[in-house]
Amino acid sequence: MVAQKFTFEVTLDSDEFVKVEDHLFTTHESLLREEPKIYLIGKGCLRILKEFEDQLTMKSLNEWMLLSRALDQTCGFETAWDDRKILQELVTGRDHPVSWYAHNCKAVS
Repeated sequence: MVAQKFTFEVTLDSDEFVKVEDHLFTTHESLLREEPKIYLIGKGCLRILKEFEDQLTMKSLNEWMLLSRALDQTCGFETAWDDRKILQELVTGRDHPVSWYAHNCKAVS
């Protein structure tokens, strides 16, 4: 069996994706089959990431995803999180324990 590398080109409107380093986050599920560095996200999540697009790194994005899971698991599903505030803390390099985020990043309804 011989491995082959394929290159493809895709055109997306600027409101359909966020590029972080050499990774692409988009709402287009069909692209997931094309490239391992493409990730499916929801439209609400995409809007939030667009606000921080020039400041994001894969490190901060991975921390945000792990932190979101940790907050959901430790604090219950009835609690909503202010992802903008969480991302702001992460992209500015502030280091907090999960408990700080649970106390300070609840979404205001």
